[in-house]
Amino acid sequence: MNAVGVQGFWRLYLPLAGVLVVLLVLVWGWSVRQLHRELDAAAWAGVDELVRLIENKLDHVASDTLTLAHQHVLRRYLETGDRDWLPLIAAELANRIHYARRYQKIRLIDETGHEVVRVESLADAILVVPEAALQDKSDRYYVEATLGLEPGALYVSPLDLSVENGEILLPLLPLLRVGTPVFDADGHVRGMLIISYRAGQLLERLADFGQGGPIEPMLINCAGYWLLAPEPGMAWGFMLRERAQQRMQLRYPQVWARMRHHPAGLVRVEQGTFVYRDVMPLQGHYPVYSAACAGGDEEVATASLLRWHVVAFVEQARYARAAVAPTLVISGLGVLLLAMLACAVRARAALRADRRARLEQLQRQARSDGLTGLANRIAFEERTDLEIGRAARHQRRFALCLLDLDGFKAINDRQGHLRGDEVLCDVADVLAKHLRNGSDDLASRFGGDEFGLLLCELTELEQAQTILADLCRRIAAGDWDGQQVTVSIGVAFYPDHATSRTGLLRAADVAMYRAKMRGKNCVVVAGGPDHDASSR
Repeated sequence: MNAVGVQGFWRLYLPLAGVLVVLLVLVWGWSVRQLHRELDAAAWAGVDELVRLIENKLDHVASDTLTLAHQHVLRRYLETGDRDWLPLIAAELANRIHYARRYQKIRLIDETGHEVVRVESLADAILVVPEAALQDKSDRYYVEATLGLEPGALYVSPLDLSVENGEILLPLLPLLRVGTPVFDADGHVRGMLIISYRAGQLLERLADFGQGGPIEPMLINCAGYWLLAPEPGMAWGFMLRERAQQRMQLRYPQVWARMRHHPAGLVRVEQGTFVYRDVMPLQGHYPVYSAACAGGDEEVATASLLRWHVVAFVEQARYARAAVAPTLVISGLGVLLLAMLACAVRARAALRADRRARLEQLQRQARSDGLTGLANRIAFEERTDLEIGRAARHQRRFALCLLDLDGFKAINDRQGHLRGDEVLCDVADVLAKHLRNGSDDLASRFGGDEFGLLLCELTELEQAQTILADLCRRIAAGDWDGQQVTVSIGVAFYPDHATSRTGLLRAADVAMYRAKMRGKNCVVVAGGPDHDASSR
């Protein structure tokens, strides 16, 4: 190439190269900002889900409080003053603690502040406290506050730790007390009903939400103290003297200053990004009153009562890691011919977006059954693995159940496969509609006339057997032009029968075939005695 050719090359190449370099820098900046926006969006979505979880859990507490306050036996006692009603009231409260499994104690306190009935949940039993052991609570802050409320109103305490005789109980037991006044037939206040909700279960669920994801969940009260902290030693500073300095206003003053004046927002600090939203639980169609903020001082004296800050924290290192990939890719490609690079990058970006959309569509289709809409076997096995991890972490039980329809082939043979599809959809509808409300239970269709169930967070084995026996009866009650189907169910419990997905499936499958051999329409537990559905 002669000198003129070289000069012409550079005159053409350098401007083009400069334009392409600018474009590459712009693409790099856009890519990094987009990845950062995705992290922000994940944090916002996480906050919304955490708020929904809190409101859902605590709404049950409010509902139970108001329901128990209007129980027939309690109304009769308030109207007559006859203490013969007290054992029946205690039985009602004990039943609610037994079935709800989320309350530490429920108390009926009279208008003088003295306990009339107290039922407590112990480690392995439910105790109705004898009359001689009932206590005078007239000096407790919540007694006077609850007695002054109108009918149908709720009083809510701060979320704090259980204290007995002036000492914080160990292990730490987070409690939230919800109360409502009770009245006689003439409208005179006769006392109050107080439920002590074990908030540790709620905090565990919030902590589980952040496992394996980009966000770190936090829950902070209106005084700036952690109720759910990124490190165990940071929580409950308003009650544990050695943690008194663990407050948002001391560790993250810029974030706290924003939280105090705005109900939701995003704050970036050196350590990372805080996305938060205020939640005022139990704010429903009933009036709610609460005590001053736990650990409050003059600085937060004007804060809204029972206001929590739900926070999703994304550490700065995640944002830095998000920028590594585009930096390396664009720097490496910059060594190549810039004109070709621009085309390749655009083509690759379009191809990746198309692949991602197709992959997401295939993943959605791959995890649901096209006929019934239930989860398919792939989704069932993934949830089983997830539930094994959660159950191992929190030392809980769950049941894996395999269900096979009896008599389904006869309907297919006599009425055709379209009718058989209707039967499968009806059975799937029964399974989906009669799972426990508010649970993480999952119904799945494996294929053909085989189904699977996960019954999560079981407190006792008989609980699963009762649920399954009820499903047996509901399925057997169906009628398709004079023909019926029943179901044979095999059950395996984690960790009683196996601690792996394969082991649980194998144990449940063997139990299901035992149910078939017993004559069908029954529930059989792996490695245990048979349980005939018809006997329940």
